[in-house]
Amino acid sequence: MIYFLSDMHLGNRYLDDPLEAERRLVRWLDGIKDDAVAIYFLGDVFDYWYEYKYVVPRGHVRFLGKIAELSDKGVEIHLFTGNHDIWMFDYLTEETGAVVHRHPLEVMLLGRRFFLAHGDEVGSRPLKYRVIQSIFRNRFLQILYSTIHPRWTIGFARRWSLGSRRRGLVATKQKDSQERNLKALEDFANGYLLVHPDVNYFLFGHLHLMHDRQLSPTTRMIITGDWLQYFSYVVWDGDNLCLKTFPVSTN
Repeated sequence: MIYFLSDMHLGNRYLDDPLEAERRLVRWLDGIKDDAVAIYFLGDVFDYWYEYKYVVPRGHVRFLGKIAELSDKGVEIHLFTGNHDIWMFDYLTEETGAVVHRHPLEVMLLGRRFFLAHGDEVGSRPLKYRVIQSIFRNRFLQILYSTIHPRWTIGFARRWSLGSRRRGLVATKQKDSQERNLKALEDFANGYLLVHPDVNYFLFGHLHLMHDRQLSPTTRMIITGDWLQYFSYVVWDGDNLCLKTFPVSTN
């Protein structure tokens, strides 16, 4: 089995009990560890993540320990950078064995071709958003940012992230915003298919929506939901691709 999920936002400050959300994710990982061949985390795994040479954000130890355990067992762990955790460098690869992807990925998985991305880096995006993302991804500016003590940068970034997620949750509840964002990804996928007609599945995160749309007789687009509202994931067994949810209570 191959699993896909996104938008866990570990370490966030807008859930009533973010530690329980991490524990729930670890329970899910425990439940799939015996049949998982690979797990693809499609971005925004962390609400904020920035690696200094000798410092990383505190917390997330249950999750990091679990993916290291699965990696040691031979399960492929893939982490895509999202708009909240762009700044993954080499720590997670060295400590957990995860493969970090900074760009969309087209890959064959159990006989079908997948296009995988967080979703914020493709499709039509507002100019302001594109400018901010170019600043965040600029290596020279990242080096300058690293010269500031983590005591100041982490606090600032978490306040920024909190405001961004609150605005995002409001937008997610607005039907016109949902339709506009979905159309941008659908337009991108349809355009991509004109050049790459052999893609069977497009999987995106970022929008915090569960969505499954047939683009053509041979191609589907799935938005994977999140682990803030839906606790959702996608599973691929070589024959069927299913969008599912993990129950909040496992008692």
